[in-house]
Amino acid sequence: MMSNFIHLQTKSHYSISCGLPKTNEIVDKAIESGMKAVALADKNTFFGLVKFYNYALSRGIKPICGVDFDVKVNEGYTNLILLAKNKKGLENLFKLSTQSFIKSGSDKKSISEQDILNNPEELVCIIPSTSINLRNLAEKKQESLILNLYAKYQKAFTENLFIGVSSFSKNGYDSATALACNLARKNNISAVAINDVLFLEQEDHLAHQAKVAINNATLLKDEIANPNVSSEQYFKTEEELEKYHEPEPIKNTFEVAKLCNVFLEEGQYYLPSYEVHENKSLSEHLEELSRTKLSEYLNEHKELDKNLYQERLEKELKIITEKGYPGYFLIVMDFVKWAKRQEIPVGPGRGSGAGSLVAYMLSITALDPLEHGLLFERFLNPERMSLPDFDIDFCIEGRDKVIEYVQNKYGVESVAQIGTLGTMAARGVTRDVTRILGKSYGFGDMIAKMIPLTPGIKLIDAINESPELKQIREDNEEVAEVLDLSLKLEGCARSIGKHAAGVVIAPNDIHEFTPLHYDLETNSMATQLDMYDVEDVGLVKFDFLGLRTLTVINNAVKSVQKIKPNFNLDDISYDDSKVFNLLSSGKTKGIFQLESSGMIDLIKRMKPENFSDITALVALYRPGPLNSGMADDYINRKNGRESIAYQHPALKKVLNETYGVFVYQEQVMEAAQVLAAYSLGDADNLRRAMGKKKADVMEAEKSVFVNGCENNSIGKKKANEIFDNIEKFAGYGFNKSHSAAYALIAYQTAFLKTHYPSHFIASVLSSEQDKTDKLEPHVKDCTVMNVIILAPNINSSYATFTVNEKDEIEYGLAALKDVGRKFVEEICVERKNGKFSSLMDFASRIDLRKGGIRALQSMAKAGAFDEICSRDEAVCSIKSYLEASEQKFRSKESAVMEMFADEQDIKVSGYELQTFSESEKLKMELQSFGFYYSKHPISLVRKTLSSKIQPINRLVTTPNEKYIPALINHKRIVKKGPNVFVFLEISDETGLIDVSVPVELHDEKKPLFKENSVVMIKGKVVADDYRKGNLEDVGIKVRASDVMPIEIARKTVTSRIRLDVSREKLKELGNGKFDELQSLNDPDGIDVVLNLKDDDLNISSEVKVDTFKISLEDSTFEKINELFGEENYKLF
Repeated sequence: MMSNFIHLQTKSHYSISCGLPKTNEIVDKAIESGMKAVALADKNTFFGLVKFYNYALSRGIKPICGVDFDVKVNEGYTNLILLAKNKKGLENLFKLSTQSFIKSGSDKKSISEQDILNNPEELVCIIPSTSINLRNLAEKKQESLILNLYAKYQKAFTENLFIGVSSFSKNGYDSATALACNLARKNNISAVAINDVLFLEQEDHLAHQAKVAINNATLLKDEIANPNVSSEQYFKTEEELEKYHEPEPIKNTFEVAKLCNVFLEEGQYYLPSYEVHENKSLSEHLEELSRTKLSEYLNEHKELDKNLYQERLEKELKIITEKGYPGYFLIVMDFVKWAKRQEIPVGPGRGSGAGSLVAYMLSITALDPLEHGLLFERFLNPERMSLPDFDIDFCIEGRDKVIEYVQNKYGVESVAQIGTLGTMAARGVTRDVTRILGKSYGFGDMIAKMIPLTPGIKLIDAINESPELKQIREDNEEVAEVLDLSLKLEGCARSIGKHAAGVVIAPNDIHEFTPLHYDLETNSMATQLDMYDVEDVGLVKFDFLGLRTLTVINNAVKSVQKIKPNFNLDDISYDDSKVFNLLSSGKTKGIFQLESSGMIDLIKRMKPENFSDITALVALYRPGPLNSGMADDYINRKNGRESIAYQHPALKKVLNETYGVFVYQEQVMEAAQVLAAYSLGDADNLRRAMGKKKADVMEAEKSVFVNGCENNSIGKKKANEIFDNIEKFAGYGFNKSHSAAYALIAYQTAFLKTHYPSHFIASVLSSEQDKTDKLEPHVKDCTVMNVIILAPNINSSYATFTVNEKDEIEYGLAALKDVGRKFVEEICVERKNGKFSSLMDFASRIDLRKGGIRALQSMAKAGAFDEICSRDEAVCSIKSYLEASEQKFRSKESAVMEMFADEQDIKVSGYELQTFSESEKLKMELQSFGFYYSKHPISLVRKTLSSKIQPINRLVTTPNEKYIPALINHKRIVKKGPNVFVFLEISDETGLIDVSVPVELHDEKKPLFKENSVVMIKGKVVADDYRKGNLEDVGIKVRASDVMPIEIARKTVTSRIRLDVSREKLKELGNGKFDELQSLNDPDGIDVVLNLKDDDLNISSEVKVDTFKISLEDSTFEKINELFGEENYKLF
């Protein structure tokens, strides 16, 4: 039955602070209720507008677009419902919504009443009877003030003003509502029935209040008692509302719906105007530029096939012009050129854009697509409606400058970054629900950790996939309560943010397309519509990505140019054998895309010999190619272990580069072209279909392919075989344009590391220095690359890592924990007046308050003052020098004293000088650097362990368990369904090894498995199956069975100690030192054997001392070192 009632105040979960239903659910519910239209009126925003609008149209129901605004009035806040009558009205609402963010700042989102009254064009205004200001006046029966309020809004909205009546009582309207309605009627203002819908079913009231509690960081029990939200605020039918309302307000909702007719254009895209001088069209300008640049390029490279390049350029220009995208290419060209003029490094291209010759001629990309076999149709398909999409990488330090340039060129009112919405995901929502129910964090964490880490997994799928989670839901009522509520909230909007790279540029005011919101985190504006919705309304997305590697390359090149001013990356050779030797050796730390352990293994197996191999590496290092055998086939064929075969001779031209293996998506397209006479546009559609694996679509495509092959004299059986093979690998094929572009960056970083390792590693370290945990692998890489890295030095180090005239890396002082860059820069400025000679000199010339005690202690512990005083003195006295410096500079500021003449004018209070052991100093380094810097901690304990314990670099596979003293570098916990796996990377002074740990052992001894802990691992050394394919580098790993502290392990693995005692040492012991040795006696200790030696007579004799045993504490070894020397004892 068709309904005469239309809901005009419905909120979705996109309101964030309130509202539970998804936009599609609202539409479905309206259809179920027989309604011809439904309004979405979220709180102050339009985050769900496009999804609501498109879904409503697809279901044949009229979408009404509006907002429920919080309005700032003299008495505080009230609310108004504004609905757009048409596109102009919608743009008006967009501007008001943006204003609610701009003017509110961090306060409650709201719009001023005057802003609304000043902007009534093409809007319907509904004043709810529950709005605070109207309600207050009606309850006090202040009729004259109510009439004044109505008059004010009637003046602005004329016949488009309505009173919204809410009622939850079957006895009719209360006195205040009745008064408001009666006064409205007397002034020719119609009433409409509204219900402020926050959820769809009455039983969803609990879930809605749970969402509110999550947003407000309160408890559910407090929100349930909130009188401002009623369980009656569900999506009621006309029949239900007739019990509460008179017929007229219900029918009037239909009249309002007839006023609202918003139409958004589909399939149209709008670009900003690009100014072209000389009275030419955009396409003419693009064509002229491209042809001129190609002519210059061909003159410089006379070996190239001129006709081939010209034909390719003309084909691309024709497609670009026909699709109406000349402006897009010119806009991208403009901001890329501007960035290069400002010396902001720009990437060679990302994604399929590198397949365009026009883009290469315009310097948008840096790869010749014909040289690398890249296809334009993979970027812009003439056979279907596809938007161009250049993803441009910029140096991370210059990216924001490029966006600022675009804003200045096209107008701040036309440019915005794209907004994002964070939603409640499976793990997060269970933790949130646990908190609002008042349960412990541990309880929620327990439930969350049962949910697999599969990206994007739905909670219901997690419950079905995890027997453990399913069972506990059935057995435990509290868990069931959490999961049931979480299922209702999963997917709801939780937060708003900003896309990392996406920017839209409108031809005019951006509010013709989208409202904006204010992103507090970045202090900037972003669209309320997400990246998909902005394209739906006609805006073209531009991606401005920040790539740290471009910053690394740029800084490394600048460093090299200090010693080689003419060095330029554009001039390097891309077939340098030394570069490929470096890659094949696996020394790829810091090299773009090629530094992970799995990639290193793949590189060692492949042994790249040319640029094409690097392109293939980028494409093959993904789960699909690795697990399907593609990578193995490529490597084995390349290295001659398998023969190269082609299913048809015509495929040799397509697959020759990759040894007969389909590695790239472009190869699928070319195969369809040469075998079945596909156009490249149709071939791209085939590629997309194969990737999506839709059975009905694939069956149709297969028929076309086979027919095409038959027309090309290829038999039906062979054609079917070829199609099946292509289909098998098409899903794993990678975009070659992207691979080649990233291979270019990878090669450039490899070239720098090969020929200028100190400059490259210094640049990598500087780029990571704000994350101290990232520095250690690159510091260790210095040893691998035979590069000297010096310890921090107050007299030679700078804020970042630099290379000195001896080609050594100076450690960056600002890379130490708690040390600020500005403080270091002040030190470096003052140092130009002469090196610091002492801590006194340092404290008198630098205002140490600017660094603070934590920075100074960090520098002292790291050894930054070792050149001017001992480490012990620096650590013990630095606080006193800070106090003295503070006294001096405070006196200088207050003008109590004249400028100090010399360092003696500051007075340092007394301090106690301590002597720190080597192990204590090493722990200080850990605190300051974030890792052990000067030496590995195992090198200090190695001497205190049995000599039978092997270092990591001497371990071999064995059936017997081994004891391995090690530092835990990293710990990973991996969940696959119900199974949990724990992996460690451990190290000693000789190398690294991976360890698998039973989850039971990990849980039992969890405190020992902390990163940077020194422990004894017990376990079997076995072959590493992951590297079994690498015939020349069979790896090993450890399967742990136990872990223990080093102090306990010493007693387990050591049974006796041998002390080498010379004749001279024996005399010393007899002359008063014996008591010191005797003090080490411990009945529970290990046996002691004295090796009495006479070097003059070259004789020795071992004597076991039955009455003397010693314990194995650190203090024991410190005393033994003092009495006998570190080289004169050994444990067994």
